Amino acid sequence: MGAQWNDGRRFEGRVAVVTGGGGTLGGAVARGFGSEGASVAIGYRSSRSQAAEVVAELEGRSGQAHSGSLDVTDQDSVDAFVADVVERYGRLDVLVNAAGRLDEADTVRFSELDTAAASALLQVDVIGAMRMCHAVSPMMLEGGGGAIVNFSSTYGNGINPDNAINFVPVTYSTAKGAIRGFTTTLARDLAPEIRVNALAPGPISGEWETEWGVSPEHIDEAIAMNPLKRFGKPEEIAETVLFLASDGAGYITGQVLHVDGGWVAAG
Repeated sequence: MGAQWNDGRRFEGRVAVVTGGGGTLGGAVARGFGSEGASVAIGYRSSRSQAAEVVAELEGRSGQAHSGSLDVTDQDSVDAFVADVVERYGRLDVLVNAAGRLDEADTVRFSELDTAAASALLQVDVIGAMRMCHAVSPMMLEGGGGAIVNFSSTYGNGINPDNAINFVPVTYSTAKGAIRGFTTTLARDLAPEIRVNALAPGPISGEWETEWGVSPEHIDEAIAMNPLKRFGKPEEIAETVLFLASDGAGYITGQVLHVDGGWVAAG
């Protein structure tokens, strides 16, 4: 298939797999691919209704999409999901590893480390991403190539241990740091047929107060540290993913792109 530049339909005729597609970021990514012509396979573990909403939205716009149960910590689940995608669509061009775990136990101080929780985090965020890449890469190679986009993070430059947004959670940062190394080395391993990149989002708008118990003062503190004086939008993350997966990024591989409003630069 020839290169497709940004005409608003960059993924026409291509198939994109989005893990964690029932989540805020995964859902935004799936919507983006669908709006640009891709057939979208949305994997979810617990967010079944949210994933179904994304599928219904895309189908309502005459798009092609489906959702399916996917546990990236289980090899059988991964293999079955990928096999179903290939059977449905006959090809697989893009993988976005948006599935991730963020539990309260993942953001504690190192003195309160729970190794069981740390292992669970690594199984999802790191080993899970590796499982997915290993499962899809043969299909991509059969089709002549593809693109993989992983999710890292800008965590690691916070300054206030009492602020869940503006802090350095050791366990979570360890997992996301592993994704950086995995992305760089996998890009070399799979080149030139498959490009592999990652993005590192900064704080994204969400229910920080109601879901995480972050005080308005701490939210304001984190926003004040950001040069753009705001949190990011899920759609901005999705746009970056689409760029990295598109032919317009055909000369980019092995990179971790910060999408953080200057968060790291100010840290």
